[in-house]
Amino acid sequence: MLLLGALTLLTGCWDKNELTAWGFVQAVAIDLTESGGFRVTTQIYRPGASESRSDTSSSGKSFVTLTSEASTISQAAGQIAAQLGRNLQWSHMRALLLGEEAALNRNIGEILDFFSRSQGLRGSAFVMTTEGLANRYLLINPLIENTIGQQLKTVERLSSLQAGASTALSLINLEILAQSPGSVTLLPRLKLLKQQSQQAAIIDGMNVLRLPPGKIDSGLVPIKFVDNIMMIRGEYKRGLITLPCPSDGEAGGEAADLFKVGNAKSRLRVVSSGGLPNIKIHLSLQGGVGELVCSSVLTKAEHDRFVKRLEEKVTSDTLEALEYIQKRKADVLFAGLRVERWNPRLWKQWRSDWPELFSKAKVSVSVKIDLTTTGMDAGSPLTSQPHP
Repeated sequence: MLLLGALTLLTGCWDKNELTAWGFVQAVAIDLTESGGFRVTTQIYRPGASESRSDTSSSGKSFVTLTSEASTISQAAGQIAAQLGRNLQWSHMRALLLGEEAALNRNIGEILDFFSRSQGLRGSAFVMTTEGLANRYLLINPLIENTIGQQLKTVERLSSLQAGASTALSLINLEILAQSPGSVTLLPRLKLLKQQSQQAAIIDGMNVLRLPPGKIDSGLVPIKFVDNIMMIRGEYKRGLITLPCPSDGEAGGEAADLFKVGNAKSRLRVVSSGGLPNIKIHLSLQGGVGELVCSSVLTKAEHDRFVKRLEEKVTSDTLEALEYIQKRKADVLFAGLRVERWNPRLWKQWRSDWPELFSKAKVSVSVKIDLTTTGMDAGSPLTSQPHP
């Protein structure tokens, strides 16, 4: 009797949902078919495969890729489950990829609706667009991770954290933005790059997504503008700022000094000036010398001159990025949301015509840089003579 009583306390899958009944989805790619339906490609974890990518005795890859086409994503997912012979479990999904045509021509809400209702979905899955068809990105081999889904998530996360070249936009973030009519945001875009005998996916820019209509704009926000936009939004963590050498110096041409940003803060204010928005931006960056090729910071005068050049460079680059997004009437700075939060009365006057007002807004940028270290060596180039 005691043995029978103990058995009732043992853990188990009493609802019969054993692990062998599930197919754990790692990544999903959404494309359009010629008939206007959805082509859904899923990468599913394959139990029992070796986790070592160099193990020649492996029983196979650690994932399997399956595709189905249907008029809705729910139907396509059901067909994939039938192919696999298991129910699909979405809780381990790392990345959701939207093909270029799908993102341009279909409301992203049609896609998110399915995933927002899926049982056990992980809201931290990253959403990205792709150059060309999205399914191609699930067919390449991961460089170091066990699955390409995890590889793509790592690419986006590190591009955001280490280089300021992306924004980590998750499903839950996108769903929250979708609840604010008139929201505009950025979606990272992937591009395939061939490296020797392998293909790798890199982020080469950002797509502008408008909610509604839930579609991306044609064209791309160039990668050179992304870090400055991320600085303004307060999403820039770490990165490098390139400071070109004077062309008449010994190390002229394409040579440059580098400033390594270790901490960044931003402040954005929007006030009314003559009936138009006046956007005031202040950036505060802290860091140290990454490389010195043509400058010296041995004396206080040299230090101050180097910092001034950096501040002028960041200010110029930021104004150029702002001009680019203003021409496209794309408030990816969330300036409108800030007005709505802090001055609802003023927002009521501006809301209906905000894209046009944003494009005409007066913008001012101030930058403060704190150079905290020159590294292990002294503050001068290792071999070349510094430019005066």
